[in-house]
Amino acid sequence: MFEFQRLHWVASITGVLEVIKQNVFTLIIVFIVGSRNESPYFIWLIGAGLLSAFGLGILGWFRFKYQLLEDEIHIHKGIFVQKKLYIHKNRVQVTEISAGIIQRIFGLVSLTIQTAGGGSERAVLSALDAETARTIVEVLNPKNTKGSELNSEFSQEEQQINAVPNEGEHSHTNLTPPPNHQPHSNHNPEWTLSNKRLLYLALTSGEFGIIATILGTVLGQLSDFITDENIQWIVDRIPLIQQPGLFFVLFSIGAVILVSYVLSIITSFVRYYGFTIRKIGNELHISRGLLERIQTTVPYHRIQAISSTEGLLRQPFGLESISIISAGHQQGQQQRSLLAAPLILGHEREVFFQQFFGSWEIAQGISQQSRQELQDSSQDFLSRVNESIIPSQNFLESNDEHELQLYAKPPKRAFFRYLRRPNYLWIFPFLVGSYWLPWLLWVALLSIPATLYGWIAYKDTELGLSSEHLYIRYRVLARKHIWVPKVRLQSIGTSQHILQKRKKLYHVMFSVVSGSHELSVRVKDFSSDTMNSIMNWFHR
Repeated sequence: MFEFQRLHWVASITGVLEVIKQNVFTLIIVFIVGSRNESPYFIWLIGAGLLSAFGLGILGWFRFKYQLLEDEIHIHKGIFVQKKLYIHKNRVQVTEISAGIIQRIFGLVSLTIQTAGGGSERAVLSALDAETARTIVEVLNPKNTKGSELNSEFSQEEQQINAVPNEGEHSHTNLTPPPNHQPHSNHNPEWTLSNKRLLYLALTSGEFGIIATILGTVLGQLSDFITDENIQWIVDRIPLIQQPGLFFVLFSIGAVILVSYVLSIITSFVRYYGFTIRKIGNELHISRGLLERIQTTVPYHRIQAISSTEGLLRQPFGLESISIISAGHQQGQQQRSLLAAPLILGHEREVFFQQFFGSWEIAQGISQQSRQELQDSSQDFLSRVNESIIPSQNFLESNDEHELQLYAKPPKRAFFRYLRRPNYLWIFPFLVGSYWLPWLLWVALLSIPATLYGWIAYKDTELGLSSEHLYIRYRVLARKHIWVPKVRLQSIGTSQHILQKRKKLYHVMFSVVSGSHELSVRVKDFSSDTMNSIMNWFHR
């Protein structure tokens, strides 16, 4: 395939739909405004817009050409300005094959090729036959390719196993380790999201707030349709509401919440239906979706870090989701396609890591047993250290290179800083506003949940260093865990403001590549001794 090729003509249809999708909110506003406009010219304006969308879709397909060579792909695209994109296989981070409703009708797929450059270097071939798509993926993600950085992260035994992939062998992983469990005994392990867990995932989805915001915005634009007659019609059919007023407002808010929750359940169910992750050679293959079937291929040597999120509704049940941070995806809306496990029990995480991520250390986090063992092995070290510098054994070190090298928490002198910090967001507006509005004194009750959140954030913040991996646990709203191989860290930085200087506290920032920029994780108020030990570990 060394000649320039055009996509299947179905790409013109998907191009039209993409133009409409990108302008959907504009179209909604135009139709709402148009409902108030009786001029016939408005209909012509709408028609001209739809014709423009069809024209742009067809011209985009006609001007799009691609050429597959032995080790790279060339793409020419652009309607008015011709753009040329050259992607070498060594720059490809992630390839993704998807099949939406239109593609499935015609037996086609869409191929997305992503590099570390992010947006401008993201190529989408929206209408290919499945065989052509597989050929392109095999050229850009050869199975026998081994990154030089990967060799330092995986054991010699695992590299020998992965060098000869056997796609005919798959084992369904239920993440319950059998007796004498051998984590590398299966060449091609597989994990599937069960229907029961899919239901739990949908019921605890975090999409509820986003959908509720969108519904509220749309309803706010429909004020002309919310007349007194319409309100009275609703009131007459709901026995609990006698007349328009507070109960009607509460009912409306409850209805928006209920509809948003139902839509979030449906959205999550459609998106993650049939979620499966497979390890094949040096790659992870992730597939998901009901209406649009998506298969993502992630080479191991492109993985920059792994994260785990325990949402507010999931943490009480010991549930979490595991995601891959790759240089080929920006961690925003694209992060969903990099989920390695949408819903998993916390005690299953270590076996999941063994099955799919091999030698990643501290997979189970830092257990109480690990802390105690590290503390016992560090008594000689601690006896030589002044308690004023390392209070309450929050800072512990070990010299065993195969075990946890460092465990650290914010020191006790940072405790009240964690309690105060969440109150900074509301206390100053409250003090100013209460001068004119005395009833704002009730807002002072917000200090109770805010302070409780600060206490939980203090308890949840910790980090650990092993010989080759960094582990961080912290809380925003959800509790998050981050695992970063030492060789993937781009930089480590510290900051200290004037209020921290008196207590010798620092914020520590860790950065890895994510999409077109660096993803930074900041842990707050650690001691200077912890900071120095982290720097020594980083430079070793």
